[in-house]
Amino acid sequence: MSNNPFTFGNPIRDPERFIGREEEIRQITNRLLSSARESTSIVGERRIGKTSLLKYLTNPDVAAAFGLNPEEYRLVYIDFQGLNDITPQRFWQRVLQLMARSMDDESRREALKELSKQEYIDLFDLEDLFDGIGSDGTHVVLLMDEFEYVTQNPNFDSDFFGGLRSLAIHYNLSLVPATRRELVELCHSDEIKGSPFFNIFATVVLKPFSRDETDGLVKTYAKTAGIEFSDDEICFIHETGGGYPFFVQMIGFYLVAGRESNLRGRPLLEFAINEFDQQANPHFAYLWSHASESEKITLVTILALERENQEKRKKDSIITVERITSIYPRAPRDIVNLEKRGSLVEKGEGIALFSSSYAKWIISELAAAPEEQEPDTSVDQWIQSNQEENLGNAKEVLSRTKKKYWPIVGKVLKEFSIEVIGSVAAGVMKGLID
Repeated sequence: MSNNPFTFGNPIRDPERFIGREEEIRQITNRLLSSARESTSIVGERRIGKTSLLKYLTNPDVAAAFGLNPEEYRLVYIDFQGLNDITPQRFWQRVLQLMARSMDDESRREALKELSKQEYIDLFDLEDLFDGIGSDGTHVVLLMDEFEYVTQNPNFDSDFFGGLRSLAIHYNLSLVPATRRELVELCHSDEIKGSPFFNIFATVVLKPFSRDETDGLVKTYAKTAGIEFSDDEICFIHETGGGYPFFVQMIGFYLVAGRESNLRGRPLLEFAINEFDQQANPHFAYLWSHASESEKITLVTILALERENQEKRKKDSIITVERITSIYPRAPRDIVNLEKRGSLVEKGEGIALFSSSYAKWIISELAAAPEEQEPDTSVDQWIQSNQEENLGNAKEVLSRTKKKYWPIVGKVLKEFSIEVIGSVAAGVMKGLID
């Protein structure tokens, strides 16, 4: 039987296995403990650990350790993922059913169950309910996972969000929604986007782990199985997993799996990275597909600068925001957003993609397979139709790039040539694609 301490695919449910996020949890709980018992929005990219964090908070011992007395605070977790057709009525029915399970008082449980069975639940019913709950000295905290399935659902109008806001402000109810983007960016209409509902939240952004947090996760898990990673293996985990708990666990899993097959040294690392790439590539595709075209240009610009450093043998050269901006002036805004979502991380005083495997995946995604390569005539037509005559020396690069990415690669080549002579810029990009 495998003794692999690393797991990936499912959220962390055992509080003993939850690592890090102390500052983020403190921000959430401090607002819940304030006199206004304020609500907090958790924002983070997919697989960054939002569900694990919410599940962790529902544990009574954990809540108590952060000052949330389980006798007073009832933390109720609800997952909206995949509920595309949910209505306000079904929303409240499900919430009330889950609240009932969290109550110790039998009469309160029955009252919640009865209300959940009503054919129609209006705001007055809910106000009376939370007024009664408050008189018992109980405060309900709804931990709402994948809340974008609600905000993006046209079944939920401004009246719903206005009512939910009123309950969270005037009654014993706090909200902790978790979403992939800022709540206001995930609305199905401008009317909802302008709702005062979104003003009640402070935002806590989950980013990739720091190096210390990653070390803590890796060493804690490895120790439980009697495993000690070498310094090279630890560096390999950092470079590949990039601080994403999901990816760190994944590469850790395959390193242990390789060890169990008696692999060591270079063969072990090769085995682990090959297995990792197969599993991680669909997730990299998701990150790439959810980046805007401008953000993709910024990512490719960074990769081109890294390639330039390699060609000039400037391995320790820092890729700063200023350097990136000199190539692509719109980069600063993109860098802020990409850092917030975890696709970019600080590297010393510079910026880098969070994972070497993600960088490798992007390069592979840009490159056209032999059967996908366009003839020179097609490249010439595209250059002329887009009035990009100064890219003539880059035809070979574009012909080796998937046609759908010509605008992105063409933009990088054009901007890159401002600082680098065209043929050199083309050579750098050609080296990137090859």
